[in-house]
Amino acid sequence: MYVNPMLKDTRFPTCLAPWNALTIKWGGNVLPDIIYQGKFGNITKQTLPEILNSKEAVELRKAHAGRNIPPACIACQKKEQSGKSRRMYFWDKLDEDVKRGSIKNNATSKPDIRYLDFTISNKCNLACLHCNPFVSTGWTKDGKKLNKEKPDYWEQAKIGYHGVTDMQFLDNLFADPDYFRNLQWVALRGGEPLYDESCKAILQWFIDQGLAKNIMLDISTNATVFDEDFQEIFKHFKHIELLISIEAVDELYSIIRGGKYTFKELENNIEKFYTYDNIEVVFAVTVMSTNIFGLDKVWKWFKEKHEHRASISMSNVVVNPSYLNIAYLPEELKYIMYDKLLQIPDRSIWPKGSYHAQEIHYQTGIHAIRDGLQLEGVDEKDQEKYWQWFMRYTKDLDRLRGTDTFKFIKELKYYE
Repeated sequence: MYVNPMLKDTRFPTCLAPWNALTIKWGGNVLPDIIYQGKFGNITKQTLPEILNSKEAVELRKAHAGRNIPPACIACQKKEQSGKSRRMYFWDKLDEDVKRGSIKNNATSKPDIRYLDFTISNKCNLACLHCNPFVSTGWTKDGKKLNKEKPDYWEQAKIGYHGVTDMQFLDNLFADPDYFRNLQWVALRGGEPLYDESCKAILQWFIDQGLAKNIMLDISTNATVFDEDFQEIFKHFKHIELLISIEAVDELYSIIRGGKYTFKELENNIEKFYTYDNIEVVFAVTVMSTNIFGLDKVWKWFKEKHEHRASISMSNVVVNPSYLNIAYLPEELKYIMYDKLLQIPDRSIWPKGSYHAQEIHYQTGIHAIRDGLQLEGVDEKDQEKYWQWFMRYTKDLDRLRGTDTFKFIKELKYYE
């Protein structure tokens, strides 16, 4: 099971993000983390001191210092029922001095931003089935069709491109550099960061400011785009963790990605990324009802081809939309999958040359998946509702895209 003693220690705050992390979203909204359901302010309209001393920011620090999780952070609690949450991520990611020093954190403690996250646009080349048309421009065509037919699949929002128009917000953000005196990590998310020219501009800004040499990059990518411009840009940064999303192998991979990209194309790009001197590859598996039946194949592929030069994380479980959450699988399928996943170990060894290699072992996250399959207290009516919703969603996408998901998941053939 997940192990981090400080997370449970009542002397420490329940989360580090209110003091040590920031997310900047398209449009300039500022929040402590991407899944936080609210905002502190807007960096295009306010100064950073105004934002970090806003009523909402102060109240959030007060709540977590008092070990109270407010409603805006409820997504973390939901994640922890069957996977690893973002607050767990920060307890693992941030340095020991941050974690131990957090014992003194209170509502008025000045933030010391160690982790800066940019979700700068929704520009993406894929339409992954666990994504949606508001987070990916690749989803626009299918999203519009599904919205007309079945408008209950997502919360309704404007479909189309959302992103920054210029980099002026960075000058506003860093106008008071003392908040970033110990900045270690800059994260890029999307959309697809390696498909977005805005992400190049952000990284170039850090280079031009002379900050890049002390910064490590945390980039979440589908790795289906290989832009050689990034090779020159990456050379200026201290270290890059490339989190490559991989939800399945072979034909099921293509279906989950939207039906256009092949697993072989992905493998070819992965080999190219291995040639970058300062990149460390992490395979990030988002687990849902569609791909849980193929996790053993993902592990076999990783074990045979990549274990000696990359790491893998299977701890991210889809919670929303609920119809993709493994908690709502029928009980008989949960038993089948629990036994099947026992072959995947809880721990693996960091590859040689890893930034984390001194720690020797890391958690694969598979324990969280097994915990999720054993989740008790799922309402029977909810289970039936979301399971039927999952089946309908899968069939609707197959119809729109000309795919056949159930052909490659034998465990679901009976339910088809």
